[in-house]
Amino acid sequence: MDYVNKSRISIKQRLGGKWLASWTSWFLFIPISFITTLNYDGSRDFANSNELYSLAVIVHLCTGLSFYLAHKTLIRKRKIETQSIWKVLLVFTFAGFIRIFSADFFSDYFVGQNEPLYLRWVSIPAFIITFATITTILDFMDREFEDLKKLNTELRMMSHVRTESLKNLSNYQNELLKCVASQIVPAINQLEKMYLNLTKSNNLTPKELLIFTETVKEWNQIVIRAVSHLKYDEGNTLLKSNIEKEDFSISLTSSIKIINLTNTWNFFPSVVWLPYFVISFILSYIYEGLVSSLEVTAIVALANLIFIFSQRWLRPKLSKYTFRKRLIYITWPYTLYGLLLEISFLFLLPVSSYTAISIWVYFLPLWALLGMFVSGVIYGVTGEGGRIQALTISEIIECRNAAGTALESIRRIQKIFTDTVHGRIQSKFTAAALLLENSSQQTQSQFISKESLAKVTDQLEQMVDEAREDLNKLTQWTETKPKTVDKIYSEIRNNWLDIVKIEVNTDPSAEDILNSNDWLRSAFEDVLNESISNAVRHGNADKISITVQLDQSLAELKLLISNNGKPVIENSDKSGIGFSTLKSLGVKLEFSSKNDQTLLSVIVPLVFGEEKEKSLV
Repeated sequence: MDYVNKSRISIKQRLGGKWLASWTSWFLFIPISFITTLNYDGSRDFANSNELYSLAVIVHLCTGLSFYLAHKTLIRKRKIETQSIWKVLLVFTFAGFIRIFSADFFSDYFVGQNEPLYLRWVSIPAFIITFATITTILDFMDREFEDLKKLNTELRMMSHVRTESLKNLSNYQNELLKCVASQIVPAINQLEKMYLNLTKSNNLTPKELLIFTETVKEWNQIVIRAVSHLKYDEGNTLLKSNIEKEDFSISLTSSIKIINLTNTWNFFPSVVWLPYFVISFILSYIYEGLVSSLEVTAIVALANLIFIFSQRWLRPKLSKYTFRKRLIYITWPYTLYGLLLEISFLFLLPVSSYTAISIWVYFLPLWALLGMFVSGVIYGVTGEGGRIQALTISEIIECRNAAGTALESIRRIQKIFTDTVHGRIQSKFTAAALLLENSSQQTQSQFISKESLAKVTDQLEQMVDEAREDLNKLTQWTETKPKTVDKIYSEIRNNWLDIVKIEVNTDPSAEDILNSNDWLRSAFEDVLNESISNAVRHGNADKISITVQLDQSLAELKLLISNNGKPVIENSDKSGIGFSTLKSLGVKLEFSSKNDQTLLSVIVPLVFGEEKEKSLV
């Protein structure tokens, strides 16, 4: 949802929408309709006041009849399409004509004398302007309320997403730690125990060592590899499920209810309810003069102090009361306001004439109270002038940021776990198995010598210590910072000892790029670890050649990794965890076989900035 760039609503959409000639606008027009009819025809010689009031009712009912006819003819599809401006003007003009025609006809009927119809023509433009204003206001309120409902629904959804994301993060993190403590560490300890028991014998045969080697390979496959793949897939499932929640439709039923407005009822719209000020002054001035009009306006202004007091003292305490008490505390300022106006007007203004001033004195305070109360509701449900929308949007953004942070944390701990278990631990198991296998195969005698066994034991102890150190960092979620290219090569050679011969040839410009970009260097390390581990485990390779070049013309970093292992069978290779992650980030990987060599070509697209900075796309 775009919170900033909201689409602009045209006047055609405002006037030609679902509020065109609506019964709500007809109802809201009642006080204006009565005032204008009574004011215009009150000076005519009616037999009694009931005929004058009946005329006002009939004229307004005829206006409603014109709306009904418009609904049955011109605007039958108003709920599913926006009407054109000419239809809007036609409907309003037709309703205005019906209004003045009915007023003229029934006024002449009650009084018994004719009055020229053309004297009322000026009422039609006023009618069109009034109804266009009411329709525009209703459309504005409706759209604001719908936007607020959507925002409120999205806030509920994003709060749920945030909660679920944080819960998933916590559960996933605990599962990974549990996996390390209950599966990986016991596997290392058990293999170490098995090896120590095996080496206690003074007569360890190569066959026994070879059998243990197969055990190491098997445990590497069914424990380390299986666990790393399982937890990697679980992390991907969590990430996908959270992404789906973020894209979830916001067409849920909104939780916005009028009852909720009583918690923070706002008296401010009542204080600035200007129509009552204006109408009071105009009618008082017309019928009673300037002095009375000023007195009336002063009384209205003083009465508004009730709402200022309520706004400052009562509103902050509303949330502490029950719903019934809130309703009582909200309605008493309006009741007090109406009684004060009624009593003041009865003393100040005459009420015996047939003019609109009598209707104003008796009934308009009630309309004022209704208008003020409704304006308070409207002010609340449309977002208090945008304040609630802004607050809701900020809460949505906060929830999105929290959910996004949780997702990034899931990705982060997934990568740490994968790099540690699938990368380092699995590579150490592979190296250990290869070391044991080479030792058993190189022994020509019936038993393995103590010197050879001691050397192998020292190398295995080093591997075990490094594995435990890596797992300890994992449990603390310490992300190892990428090293320099030289340190990456050194650690790889140290990890594989003398078991695998590794040759490297790195272009100086390529090395500069790798050393200057942490992410790129980390991806480079992942590619090397994954490719060497796969070559040794699946291809039984013992020679690895690494070539790194920079192609500035194509803005690409190229890696060529070759080994003397078994050649790749067409369509048989399936990308592992490391390669799958890199492919998803735009790194191109291609396997091939040539001259008894298995080749892996890796192409990383780069972006060269104005200051010659390089980064991964």
